[in-house]
Amino acid sequence: MKSFNIKNNTDSLSRRDDAFHLTSIIIVILLSLLAWGVESMRSPSPRVDVSEFLELLNTWPVGDRLNASSPSLSNETNDNVSSNPSYSRPYSRTYSRQKRSYNSNALYAPVATPEPLSININDIDSVSLERLPVFGPVLSGRTVKYRELLGGFVDVRQLQEVYGFNDESFNDVAGWFKVDSENVVQICIDTASWSQMRKHPYIGFEGARMIERYRRHHEINKLDDLRKMPLMNDSTWKVWSPYIKVGTINDHL
Repeated sequence: MKSFNIKNNTDSLSRRDDAFHLTSIIIVILLSLLAWGVESMRSPSPRVDVSEFLELLNTWPVGDRLNASSPSLSNETNDNVSSNPSYSRPYSRTYSRQKRSYNSNALYAPVATPEPLSININDIDSVSLERLPVFGPVLSGRTVKYRELLGGFVDVRQLQEVYGFNDESFNDVAGWFKVDSENVVQICIDTASWSQMRKHPYIGFEGARMIERYRRHHEINKLDDLRKMPLMNDSTWKVWSPYIKVGTINDHL
C-alpha cells in the first residue's frame, strides 16, 4: 500500500509539472501576441490616398482618343492636363526634388571653351579649373596637387603625367594653356634634406639618396657640379634641372 501511495504521489507531481510547463508556454505566447498587437497599434496604418488617381481619371482622354496608336494622343493628353487647373501630377514632389537638384548643378556647368593660350597653368586655381570642359572635381584636384608637388609646371605636356589624363583629354585642352615658369619653386640641392628632396616626383627616393651620398664627398658650388654625379645622364638632367638650384639664387621659397 505504501509503494502504491508513493507511485500516486509521483504521478501527481509529474502531472503538476507538465501543467506548469504548459501554462508557462501559453502565457509566453499570449504576452507575445499582446506585444505584437500593441506595436501594430502604434505603427501608422497604411493609408491609400486615391484623390490624385481620381483626378487623373477625370482628365484622361475618352472615346476614340483611347487608341494608343494615334499620333496625337500624347499632345491631346498634355493639352488637357495643362488646361485643367485641378490636375495634380502624381509624384509631383519627386519631380520637383529632381528639378531642384538639376538646377543646383547648373552652378557648376562648364564655361565656354577658352581662347588659345589664354590660361596660365601655374596660376589657375582648382575651382576655376573645375569649371573648364574636360576637367571635373577629381581631375582638377589631381592637377593642382601634382602642380604643388612639382613646384609648378614648366611645360604644358606635364599635364599628361597627371593620373587620369589620357591622350585624348590632353589634346582637347592643351591649346588653352600657357606656362609662366618664373615662379617655379626650386630645391636647393646643396642644403635640402633627404626628406625634402624625396618628396619631389622627379627626384624621389633613389634620386634623393644619390644626391645625399654625392655631396658628402663632393662640394657643390654650381649646378654643373651635379652633372658629374655617377648615374647622372642627359634624360635625368633634363627633367631635374628646372627644379633644382644651388644656394639662394632664384630662391622663391
